[in-house]
Amino acid sequence: MSKVYITTDIEGASGVTQESQSFGERYESARMSLTRDVNAAVLGARDGGAQQVVVLDGHGHNAGYNFVYEELASGALYQLGGPRTHFCEGLDESFTCAFAVAYHAMAGTKAAIMDHTQSSRAIVHMWLNDQEVGELGMFAYAAGHMGVPVALVTGDDKTAEEAKELLGEQVLTAVVKYACKRTSALCLAPAEARALIREKAAEAVRLAPSLKPLKAPQGECVLRVEYLRSEMCEGFWARTDVEMLDARTVTFRRDNALDVMNAYCGLHYPPVVK
Repeated sequence: MSKVYITTDIEGASGVTQESQSFGERYESARMSLTRDVNAAVLGARDGGAQQVVVLDGHGHNAGYNFVYEELASGALYQLGGPRTHFCEGLDESFTCAFAVAYHAMAGTKAAIMDHTQSSRAIVHMWLNDQEVGELGMFAYAAGHMGVPVALVTGDDKTAEEAKELLGEQVLTAVVKYACKRTSALCLAPAEARALIREKAAEAVRLAPSLKPLKAPQGECVLRVEYLRSEMCEGFWARTDVEMLDARTVTFRRDNALDVMNAYCGLHYPPVVK
């Protein structure tokens, strides 16, 4: 059975270019934009032959409840709210492929819409085994540990470039806007953006059996996180399962990419004593 897992953010949604849309006074309009992008991905996945679709509302604002529920398309299950127990809530080895919808580029990407990694106000950089990663990389490696390839990424052109560099030419992308500056983009018309997402989603499902998951090298996985200010790390000093490299940099060490992401998110903590 073909199964598709969709994780979402909001900064990469069609027509979204400003922080006031991500969590400010224009947030309600962005929720609708995100919901319609998600609907296009769900419908496209079903067009491509997916028999089951699970969607995670992944944007951190509003307690994990960013979709406009009454507007969601039929044909999928939706993971809403929090707190959560798992970095990729609802994802397991039974899924054929995954989509990253409305994603954004990692922190420090030039002229990308609202580039950041986890928090533009708290985190400067993140590295997995010395490879700098953004939120797309975090998800792709965690999914890859479960044998699930990321088949589709939607967002701006800089996010698409990051996806190709990380995942290779195998990944499909739906570019719904072309970034000019951090808060300015040349955007596709709404109907054209959703048509593109739906088309690419269907194609991604058909290609999924030939795709390879992104896997970290065998052995220990090391996630290094550089925070903006030292006081943001004060809570880590008392933890016995992390290593502080300096006052602003914390290191997590686990057996695989999924476990290290869970540790970073504060899930499965404290660790099991071996």
